[in-house]
Amino acid sequence: MTTPAMPTFILGFAAGAYWLQTQAALPAHAGATLVVACLACLLAGYALRHQHALLRLFSALTGGIILGFFWAAWLAQLALAPQLALADEGRDITVTGIIASLPYHFEQGVRFNFVVEKAVGAPVPPLIALSWYKGFRDEVTNVVGDVQPGERWQLTVRLQRPHGNANPMGFDYEVWLLEQGVRATGYVRPQPRADTPNVRLDSFVVSFGNVVEACRAALRARIERSLAGKPYAGVIVALVVGDQRAIALVKDN
Repeated sequence: MTTPAMPTFILGFAAGAYWLQTQAALPAHAGATLVVACLACLLAGYALRHQHALLRLFSALTGGIILGFFWAAWLAQLALAPQLALADEGRDITVTGIIASLPYHFEQGVRFNFVVEKAVGAPVPPLIALSWYKGFRDEVTNVVGDVQPGERWQLTVRLQRPHGNANPMGFDYEVWLLEQGVRATGYVRPQPRADTPNVRLDSFVVSFGNVVEACRAALRARIERSLAGKPYAGVIVALVVGDQRAIALVKDN
């Protein structure tokens, strides 16, 4: 492909990716079609290398649109593929995995992302968002675990597919979860079976991502201790470690 055709191809690729965003449904077999389209574009480029410049530009534009469309479709299918089965919503599932985000503590409990390494009871997406609530009855033993980034836990959970509000002008929670790679949400069961308790298995699993999240958690904890009781503490945490969830408390005050 000659140099003048390359910008045309890139423009077509971007147009093809945008074209996919206007579709109501993804095309079937996007991955296989993408491979065929790549081969067709290579053959067309070779066959037209000595043809008129306008014909080469038209070929580059058309090829870019087709490749951009099916490339975006393939990526979308990969993102949507890990999905909880409808029949498994609301069932008790025992999962083993890693705390993969800064835990967010609120009045009723704690929220965090969880990378699933093993699931017993049903297939589970690799990344889920969990809430661990305190008990509301005296007879319910429900001590919220002191979860920290990088820890390996065994938990009994109930999950559902991501759902967002139907308000078109509001925050699209479902799209935000998709951007984060979270394909199921749920909560930790307060009283799992005796053979599957909610328990920490490892204090820290070494990986680059876990080290980063652990450092963020330690820095956030130090800021919160230093600025305890200050109304702007949440803003400082957001600026330093990127955790904006405490800013709502500042707004309320």
